[in-house]
Amino acid sequence: MSGLFANLNTSATALKAFERSLEIAQNNVANASTAGYAKQLPTLDALPFSPMTGLPGGVRAGDPLSTRDEYLEQAVRYQTSVLSNFQTQARALSGIEPIFDVTGQTGIVAALNSVFQSFSAWSANPDSAAARQDVLSKAQDVGASFQQAAAVLSGVTSNINNKIDTTVDQINSLAAQVRDYNLKQSQGTGGDAGLDAHLHDTLETLSGLASVTARFEDDGSVTLLLGGQTPLVIGARQYALASGYFNSSTPVNPNAPPAVHILDASGQDVTDQVSGGMLGGLLTVRDSVLPSLQGDGQQAGALNIIAKQVADRVNQLLASGKDPAGNAGLPLFTYDASSAANTARSLAINPNVTADTLAALDPGPPQVVNGIAMALAGLGDSHAPADTIGGKSILEFLNAQTQIVGQQVADATAGQTIAQQSVAQAKAVRTQVSGVSLDEEAVRIMELQRGYQAISKMISVINGLTDTLISMVS
Repeated sequence: MSGLFANLNTSATALKAFERSLEIAQNNVANASTAGYAKQLPTLDALPFSPMTGLPGGVRAGDPLSTRDEYLEQAVRYQTSVLSNFQTQARALSGIEPIFDVTGQTGIVAALNSVFQSFSAWSANPDSAAARQDVLSKAQDVGASFQQAAAVLSGVTSNINNKIDTTVDQINSLAAQVRDYNLKQSQGTGGDAGLDAHLHDTLETLSGLASVTARFEDDGSVTLLLGGQTPLVIGARQYALASGYFNSSTPVNPNAPPAVHILDASGQDVTDQVSGGMLGGLLTVRDSVLPSLQGDGQQAGALNIIAKQVADRVNQLLASGKDPAGNAGLPLFTYDASSAANTARSLAINPNVTADTLAALDPGPPQVVNGIAMALAGLGDSHAPADTIGGKSILEFLNAQTQIVGQQVADATAGQTIAQQSVAQAKAVRTQVSGVSLDEEAVRIMELQRGYQAISKMISVINGLTDTLISMVS
């Protein structure tokens, strides 16, 4: 009689094990599309079997086994960080590229080509009122073009500043979620597949924002580091980041846009540790690309350098000539000379200049009636030392900047394409290992169902035998 009861108990334990396995399979199916979820596998632990000592054997449900592979998770996070970095750069640079139109149909390139052509037409007919008026009109277009380009760069800068602030806030918010996960782990309530899925989804989202390293500790907590160095979360403590806008040294150019800095919880500058994700892409454009074009506290920027060279040389040539009345020529352009970073945004035509005061005559010797106009017409391509920028003519220097911006856009776009393929590949490998296959779960459920039915049949048989034995005893 005791043997039947022992077998009945063994069968009941096995039945519970199959029930638990079915629950795990059903949970996998329900969470097949849940972000961050890793497939769980049921485990069966063998019970001791020794008839001589009364141990009946059997199985019982063990803790479910997660198929998550942290190496694969890390690979996905890394590739996601790289992709987000390139995507961010490509989007930001796309707003800059139209300023330097490689076709020469719009922007500064078109404006400068037009003004040099108007100088050429004026040199062919220096006494023409229409040619003189056209020079003024095209010069005004040059000033407007530089001002518009400076305004575009300023707008891009402001937009990126806002995005940097928002991204830092998002990083802090997601880091707080990781800290909350650690708190639950310390309270013994962290061993949950859903909580684990939320953690890894949070980590993947974080990797799209910055280069973040997640280290899993022996106590189950996660240590979160920016760039592998600066702590964001350690145990139950969070260390928030902040964004700051200031110059590290005394600026040479007043009123220029200050540099952006990422500060840790103690106020230390950790900008150089941000190399990936959206934040890394934003910083690359904000603290590298934009200053090279619009200038900052320490450099004038290519846009201002071109504007200054054009204005200074045109003004110098006109000042050395004579107008039709025999007076010295007036400068054609004006700009704010108080800061090298303000030239482009302040470039404008001299309000005192009229068509009659344009000086085409070169007093020589020898005197050339259209000498100044001819010099202005060839200014864009001139390689005379006074006309060049870094050994290049004005138009060559401008074209070089156009090519640099175009190459930066091309590199970001190409990097984005390659990174997209890498992310897809990394996720595909992860899915093969820890993704939920509905077909596989369906087969497992059918197998468990048959096992469940077999155990139920066993219990039914034991129950019948027990009834028979009770009847015989009675």
